[in-house]
This record gives sequence, structure tokens and C-alpha cells, in this order.
Amino acid sequence: MEKQIKMAAKLYECRDTAKRFFRDDYDLKLKPYKNAIQTHQKRFNIEVLQSVTEICSFESVRDNGMAVMLFMAAAVELIEA
Repeated sequence: MEKQIKMAAKLYECRDTAKRFFRDDYDLKLKPYKNAIQTHQKRFNIEVLQSVTEICSFESVRDNGMAVMLFMAAAVELIEA
């Protein structure tokens, strides 16, 4: 249970940081990240959290802090939609 709580806190922290950073452009900036998560979800028939965890483990994403933050923010938005 502790792991899930820490994951949720990290997701919300990333979302809040992205909102502060991008302000009015937030929704526009997240669109490709949401699309990537949804495409990955559909391809592998998995939930949002599993999808974002897998995507963020890819070397091309994991080494890019901004991408990780935006994928996590997009995941929060998809879960809350």
C-alpha cells in the first residue's frame, strides 16, 4: 500500500509542477503525451498506470526528466477524466 501512495504522490507532484511550468499551454503540451499513453494502453490492453510506468521505463524517456514529468502529468489527467 505504501508503494501505491508514494506513486500517487509522485504523479500529482509531476502534474502540479507541469501546470505551474506551462500555465496556459498545459493542456496543449499534454496532448501528445496523453495520446501516447492511450495508444500504448490500447496496443497492450493495459491500464493507465501500467502504461505510464512502462513508457517511463524506456531509455529514451527515462533519461529525459521533462518527458517523465509530462507523461506522469498526462496519466493523472487521463485517470481523472
